[in-house]
Amino acid sequence: MSLLVRTSLVSAATLGSRVLGFVRDAATAAVLGAGPVADALVAALALPLLARRLLAEGAFNLAFIPALAQAEERGDGVGAGRGLAKAAFVLLSGALLVAAVLAALFMRQVIGLLAPGFEAGGARAEVAVLCGRVAVLYLPLSAMAAVFGGIANRAHRVLLPALAPMAANLTVLAVIAALLVEGLMESDTAAFAIAVATVAAGLAQLALMMASARGCPPARFLGATADWRGGLAVLRAASPALLFAGMSQFRLIIIIALVSAVPGAVAALNYAQRLMDLPLGLVGASAGAVLLPALVREKGEGASAGRALVAALAFALPAAAGLAVLAEPIVVTLFQRGSFDAGDARATALFLAVLALSLPLQGLERILAAAASAAGLVGAAEGIALLSLAVCLGAGAALGAAFGPAGAAGGAAVSAGCSILALGALLARRGALQLDPALFPAAAGIAGATLAMALAVHLGAAAWPAPEGAGLAAALRLGALIGAGALVYGACLLPLRALLKRRANA
Repeated sequence: MSLLVRTSLVSAATLGSRVLGFVRDAATAAVLGAGPVADALVAALALPLLARRLLAEGAFNLAFIPALAQAEERGDGVGAGRGLAKAAFVLLSGALLVAAVLAALFMRQVIGLLAPGFEAGGARAEVAVLCGRVAVLYLPLSAMAAVFGGIANRAHRVLLPALAPMAANLTVLAVIAALLVEGLMESDTAAFAIAVATVAAGLAQLALMMASARGCPPARFLGATADWRGGLAVLRAASPALLFAGMSQFRLIIIIALVSAVPGAVAALNYAQRLMDLPLGLVGASAGAVLLPALVREKGEGASAGRALVAALAFALPAAAGLAVLAEPIVVTLFQRGSFDAGDARATALFLAVLALSLPLQGLERILAAAASAAGLVGAAEGIALLSLAVCLGAGAALGAAFGPAGAAGGAAVSAGCSILALGALLARRGALQLDPALFPAAAGIAGATLAMALAVHLGAAAWPAPEGAGLAAALRLGALIGAGALVYGACLLPLRALLKRRANA
């Protein structure tokens, strides 16, 4: 199978998984709405969602697959690979199994940290504890799936691992469909069923990953002698990628804690973040698939990093503007049905508009983090990431006190802004970031095109009143406004492209 075919398969499966993820979130909103039960479930699923973000989206493979390849090239090849795979499997899954057991035993304390605003002994806290004790079983399953997925990818088997997230989403959707049929809306039973479905989804992912790795020599590691030193080295090497892959989820957890005292705010914030994940994930994927190889080839000169920043801005800035301007019609069209009413839509749209401010900043952060990794500045970049999370806590608390729950969500933008300033300064000092003067007019043109797009979409939305509810008319209106915005943005960029080409040829 050629590289193009493998890439196409993974891209198609990833797109399918994202679409199913939206359907899953919309179905969850229809069953639970954005009330106390939904708040409880979001808190209970915080750790499983973090594990999925860290392990199920390829960050672990960035360290594991190269280490596995090196191990297979040493000594007896197959035996060394099996020893490393066994050590990575035992260490990673063992660590998360211990974490799951401890979390289950002390779930009341865990929920107290994740959602300190939940009243102790109240309905939200009790449902969160009940669901959380089940949902944490997902943690070791995600670790096992990550190792088998890495083994399969090392053997260039990409289809089943790429389909694993789709299988997980279909598992949860099947349970939600049963809840809708039974009419179990906004009930504790529904929340518990979705928590159980999350664990079942982890089992489905693990089964597909094991099937994909079947027959690969490293997968038959049970009788091998574990390479503990190599396994620990893999975990240490993977930690920067895992940290940066989870930054948006870490920020979400911090903001959830800050807004948890307001009923419904946790669920509304979570739905808004889910809408942010697709554009942010595309920027992160481009950083890993395109930027890192370019940075390695240019050996730290930094020109590619500057160009990548502008390329990321060209995608993330209009996406952020579109999410902010069209926040309410997007939320209404995707979520407003069943238990998710107009009030839930307004609360979620407000969170989405505020979170959208952080989208271009978090996109640039991912580009700079990839550049720091390629330049060997991992330790310093990790320190900046951790400090930015502290900034998120402080800024979110201050903004929340001043402007309420939506203000707390602004902590993500402040945190990401501080992070890119620090990462940019670090890379510039080490000569790993070079900003060509021609990039500045390009960035200004992108900003101008985005402003024109946002203004056109805003005027169009004002001239075309929104229909009631989330029917076909609302979807057609939203699609037309998005299409008009894309046309305006593209039309504004064409003269800029021509101007830059003339300057380059001058």
